[in-house]
Amino acid sequence: MTRYGKSTELPEEKVEMEGAKDATIQWLIAKEHGAPNFAMRRFRVKPGGYTPYHTHDYEHEVYVLDGKGVAIIEGEEYPLEKDSFILVPPNLKHQFRNTGDTDLIFLCVIPIK
Repeated sequence: MTRYGKSTELPEEKVEMEGAKDATIQWLIAKEHGAPNFAMRRFRVKPGGYTPYHTHDYEHEVYVLDGKGVAIIEGEEYPLEKDSFILVPPNLKHQFRNTGDTDLIFLCVIPIK
């Protein structure tokens, strides 16, 4: 099965996890689309918004498409802007915050469990 499309054709869902503010997610590729190993998500974080400060037992591989922000990993801040990338290792507390005046948009790839 091949999954093909444009992100502009998919709904953006509010990130419902406790501790999130003004963040949405799109599931571009996931297990239900036939992906056996990885899921690809697209996040949009509005100015002043953020994802939850949380942890889990799998990695995140992130690539920034647009905007400015920071990744906070175990209290340390890493600046993010268009074309930057970051690996968030498993079991480390992390969060993504928009520090700019426009939307922070990034891709996030995670393993399918």
